[in-house]
Amino acid sequence: MSKKLEANGLWESSRMMLPQHKERINEHRTQNHYQSKPIIHEDEWEIIAQNLELSLNYTLPASFEVFDESGNWYVYGIVTSISTFGKKVKIEMDDGFEFVDFDQLVDVKLESGGEYGEADF
Repeated sequence: MSKKLEANGLWESSRMMLPQHKERINEHRTQNHYQSKPIIHEDEWEIIAQNLELSLNYTLPASFEVFDESGNWYVYGIVTSISTFGKKVKIEMDDGFEFVDFDQLVDVKLESGGEYGEADF
């Protein structure tokens, strides 16, 4: 019996590729892949707000995951102010300040528990 009829022989023996296929493969490789913003549950928003408040009140360092279409980025620092009107969070870092939209936050994690273990819940 012919090798073409065994296992995956039919596909292995035909290595032809149409120009349309090559064009589509090249488009796919050069295309930027954007991600959509994750849907955050109401309970997660409460945890984020609680961690923001703890970082603000007790000057606890925290890591902030910020959404971006091309990939999330991280900010490490201490919350110095929260603007409810503008929905912005001001984060003090080692080399300056960063303003982050509250709606773009994905996660906020406290780095340490402080002197009295405030963040150990």
